[in-house]
Amino acid sequence: MGIDVYGIGNALVDIQTGIEDALLDEIIAAKPPGAPAKIGKGNMHLVDSGAQRAILKHLDGLDLVTVSGGSACNTMIGLAQLGCDAAYCGKVADDKYGSFFAEDLRAAGVAYDVPFGKQGTGTCTVLVTPDAQRTMFTDLGISIELKAEDLDLDAVAAAKWVYIEGYLWDAPGPKAASERAMEHAKKNGVKVAYSYSDSFCVERALEDFRRFTKDFVDLVFCNEDEARAFAGRQDTEDALKEIEKYGTGIAVTRGKEGSVLVYEGKRHDIAPVRVTPVDTTGAGDLYASGVLAGLCGGLSAAEAGARGSKMAAHAISVRGARIPASAL
Repeated sequence: MGIDVYGIGNALVDIQTGIEDALLDEIIAAKPPGAPAKIGKGNMHLVDSGAQRAILKHLDGLDLVTVSGGSACNTMIGLAQLGCDAAYCGKVADDKYGSFFAEDLRAAGVAYDVPFGKQGTGTCTVLVTPDAQRTMFTDLGISIELKAEDLDLDAVAAAKWVYIEGYLWDAPGPKAASERAMEHAKKNGVKVAYSYSDSFCVERALEDFRRFTKDFVDLVFCNEDEARAFAGRQDTEDALKEIEKYGTGIAVTRGKEGSVLVYEGKRHDIAPVRVTPVDTTGAGDLYASGVLAGLCGGLSAAEAGARGSKMAAHAISVRGARIPASAL
């Protein structure tokens, strides 16, 4: 039996909380060993387990919310909420966070059957300031041990779409799994959607991103910064034209300006759904879920884009990347 979307990503347990800017400044000033030298508000930063513990120490006494997460995982959960059959491939460990991740994901309606690894499930601390910006610290843990052998190739071949996050390009195993999935998808006539994830992912592996975008990808998901980084252009419209040369569809989120979806050679300017922002965590991930759900369900590209815009609005109007069922 086929599925709608098979997602692949870094499997993480998100630890979320709201904080004041003063506390974020305190964490940045502390410069935890194992964290990047430069920490920017609103960005994602890779840290080691020691730095993650130090950051969490600053949050003692605060109300922390724990959910299964990671970019592609968020998208698969959104798809399941919209009635799609979704499956996920990402690596967690045989520890308390890993068990929580697997149970939480299945409870959300996403098929998950990747064998546990050894200790060290990845975590992402998500700090949301009053301006709704989220600053993230990610300890990838065992997620970087994902291998091509962990893929369910039968599920890949039976899917309508394979969805892959760009964060996987930071380690050899996940990188190999990404390429294997794309190759197998194309061999079996399955469409490939790829999230560029973050401009730093694009910049670090630019030639690889350009190569597989041309060879495998049917639809790119990115924001304006990622589009400009990929195209080497300062203007978003110029970047769109450059990406189109690679023969792929493009879904570019533009914040308050909505989004642009170029699919099967036609451009659709998608209006945003106006809401009061609470937290931007997962907005792009849930936008992708809406677009893919629409395309899987036979909607036009414009209708799929509108569904994506609605899902993004739901995401930014609540704390965290999980949309309450009552909101849909």
